[in-house]
Amino acid sequence: MQQQQTENGRKRLPQVWAVGGGKGGIGKSVLSILISVALAESGKDTVVIDGDLGGANLHTFMGIRTPSRTLNDFISRQVDKLDDVCMGTEQKGLRIICGASEVLTLANLQYTQKIKILQAISRIDADHVILDLGAGTGFNTLDFFLSAHRQIVVMTPQPVAIQNAYAFVRNAVYRTLSRLTSRRPSLGGLVKAAMNPKNDMQVRTVGALLDRMAENGDPAEAAAMAAHLNRIRPALITNMVREPRDKNAGRIIQMVSKKHLMIQAQIGGGVYFDPQINAMVSAMEPLTRVDRNSNAIQSALAIVSNLKNTGWASDDQSGCETGEERSPDRKISAVAGYP
Repeated sequence: MQQQQTENGRKRLPQVWAVGGGKGGIGKSVLSILISVALAESGKDTVVIDGDLGGANLHTFMGIRTPSRTLNDFISRQVDKLDDVCMGTEQKGLRIICGASEVLTLANLQYTQKIKILQAISRIDADHVILDLGAGTGFNTLDFFLSAHRQIVVMTPQPVAIQNAYAFVRNAVYRTLSRLTSRRPSLGGLVKAAMNPKNDMQVRTVGALLDRMAENGDPAEAAAMAAHLNRIRPALITNMVREPRDKNAGRIIQMVSKKHLMIQAQIGGGVYFDPQINAMVSAMEPLTRVDRNSNAIQSALAIVSNLKNTGWASDDQSGCETGEERSPDRKISAVAGYP
């Protein structure tokens, strides 16, 4: 596909959405596909990527049993661009990049490989890229999450799922602080100690941690970190909602994140439980065929509309749709840390 250009002549750069969460079984992959379908239905050229590097299975939700091309083809240099491993789907305007869970190196990326993938994602020829991440809070997962312009944290209404979602957000914040202090051993030591909620310093919040940094003689550095954290604004989406009140299960995370982590999490909405989805997954029927009047797809359409209309994004640079200048490589260098 030839690279398209914006009206002012610059090459089109995609808005990258990362979909993460604290544990498996909460429907991240299904939600990633539903959001992708909703974007494609709105006329946006969309690519969904299986970012579960150790357990790739997104293709099965598309009815693809054995992908002919995978992310590993790019990592192993069999192709030059991620666009070259994109596969079409039944949904007009939606392509998929499949993972390869049988390839051990993908589950244990080297630093240079991670940077290569992040840079390649930022150059995919599309309006939107949806990155379906694996479960948990490994460094690679968090770095992919933090590199995205739009960050989504998925949970279900159950208390343990809400706790796991908050743990994911907290780890993302401390991963950010760790990277920002990676070349300052004294500050990095404070961050590492503060990661333990029961640390001996009695530092229980990020605000208290930054105050401690300022007291140690670096108020400018602490202020810069606070400004950086202010740009982390994940959208909290509740999946498998059965009661209307469950749609706002993320509000407790929103409040605690503001108080303890100094970030402004957003309520992204909820996706109602839909038995049709379970039946389609069991039958390995492509989710692109989901009934457009179903609760699930209508929920996804509402979420996409809400998030786009509110101007929500975790990066203060809005991207190609507004024509603003962005530097993908600079942002990637900032979020990917050091080996």
